[in-house]
Amino acid sequence: MNFIILTDYYEPIIKSGSIIVGDLTDELIANGHQVTIITFVDHQKSKYEVSVKNNLKIIRIKTFSRSFGKIGRLWAEFRYSSQIKQTLSLLNDIHCDGVICYSPSIFYGNAVNWLKNTYEVRSYLIIRDIFPKWALDSGLLKEGLLYNFFKNVEHNLYKSSDIIGIEAKSDLSYFNNYGLDESKEIEVLNNWGSPVGTINPEFGKKLLDSDKINIVYGGNMGDAQDLLSLINSIDFNILSNRAVLFLIGSGNQFDKIKKTIRIKKLPNIVLINPIDRISYLSVIQNADIGLISLSSKILSHNYPLKMIGYMQLSIPILASVNNNNEVISTIRDNDIGLVSLASDKGSFNKNLNKMIDDKNMRKVQGENAISLFNSKYDVSMAYAQILSHFK
Repeated sequence: MNFIILTDYYEPIIKSGSIIVGDLTDELIANGHQVTIITFVDHQKSKYEVSVKNNLKIIRIKTFSRSFGKIGRLWAEFRYSSQIKQTLSLLNDIHCDGVICYSPSIFYGNAVNWLKNTYEVRSYLIIRDIFPKWALDSGLLKEGLLYNFFKNVEHNLYKSSDIIGIEAKSDLSYFNNYGLDESKEIEVLNNWGSPVGTINPEFGKKLLDSDKINIVYGGNMGDAQDLLSLINSIDFNILSNRAVLFLIGSGNQFDKIKKTIRIKKLPNIVLINPIDRISYLSVIQNADIGLISLSSKILSHNYPLKMIGYMQLSIPILASVNNNNEVISTIRDNDIGLVSLASDKGSFNKNLNKMIDDKNMRKVQGENAISLFNSKYDVSMAYAQILSHFK
């Protein structure tokens, strides 16, 4: 079959979305399918560029404004659908038996409708963040004209999709009460990852501190993660000369975190700009603990993709997440780490101290993590579930 996949980012750009879409693409191709990736890049001379390698075609469309803050990103995403239609209208060799749309962006609705009508195919929408709901919950948006605009765009995307795969069972009620057509298929689609092959450990060994317990956070540092609040709640006497926290990534809280480290003179935190995936995996492989942070203001359920990376490499998880999040029971029931509520400073520091102290517990939890990954989060399972809707 020939699949078109819509995604904000794709390799070599290092984002959680580009990684998870890359894993799914590799699995599709490994099973004999052809894939056309339609994605966007910020720096490119031509309006679009096409590259082809074996059964993979990548169409990279130029968008210049995503790096100009929230307004620039909004303008870029607003134009996604029109740019997709304009670009594909110029190409004659695109074949399609099904459309897969990876969201966090909600601005693909018109493009999905156009693709479905043009090729007479079905579409599968993969949702990892429920926007604008999470932005309203966290206080980044207030009810009004802009929120209503986003809700209309969201509704258009959902209406255009035949199947919607959400990441948490607990979010089914949101979609069941959304007012969608009864023929719409809503299902839980777990996050996924590909088994990690041989990794050169040297980069990680050089970066991390061999004399201390290394706690690593990798990924977005935005308002939804609210890593800044977590840092401000840490009792650094617990870290002392025993442990060091490495924060790798980017986001709108990055500079604030950097300023906090400088003002408070925190020697136990190392802030690092995004690195390539191979280097990142080398760091995780050598880490002792993987950190997860979610804002206490968020009301929806969320399985951060970094969690998959930790599990893949048998790393126990130290998590601080929003109340009632489904991820809490996943961590506790499978004994893959320790978790506390983002608003509970005392509980987090207690867990932090325990994980630093108990090497045997970390070993057991790491073994449980890779076992859970193999049984529930391998990309082959997501592939089979998605493909079942296109046969």
